[in-house]
Amino acid sequence: MKPDDKLNAAIVECQLHANVLADALKDLGDTHFYADTVPNLPRETRRLLDQLAYRYTKLQDTLGERCLPGLLLMTEEPIPPSATFAEKLQRLERLGAISSIAEWRELREIRNQIAHEYLDQPPLMAAALNRFVDATNRLLAEWKQVERFYQTTPW
Repeated sequence: MKPDDKLNAAIVECQLHANVLADALKDLGDTHFYADTVPNLPRETRRLLDQLAYRYTKLQDTLGERCLPGLLLMTEEPIPPSATFAEKLQRLERLGAISSIAEWRELREIRNQIAHEYLDQPPLMAAALNRFVDATNRLLAEWKQVERFYQTTPW
């Protein structure tokens, strides 16, 4: 498979994850989480949150492992094979493919936080869920920026 075929396949996969994320966010609506309600979330809300967490992870992984490296390869940016992921992110930020390294890192950190359920600490759980929903919107915005870069860059 040629590099552009791999990138195209990754873009299609990201679009799938992004579409499911956007649908789940729409189904979740304007839900805000509070310490007194998170211990007894409705089954449908828990399912939506699980779907959001899964697709968030899949979108972020596909972006980080396949799309972003593929974009660097396609732009023929001179970056050594030994470059760290942070160095690759710096290059992608400079090119305008991502908004910022800080945003990418924060989205990754929030992903790690949502892995903990804080069942015995409802205030922490509510705060983590609210941050996560906000981060999901921000991850979708990052995806849109990557997609726009992919579509508008003359290959």
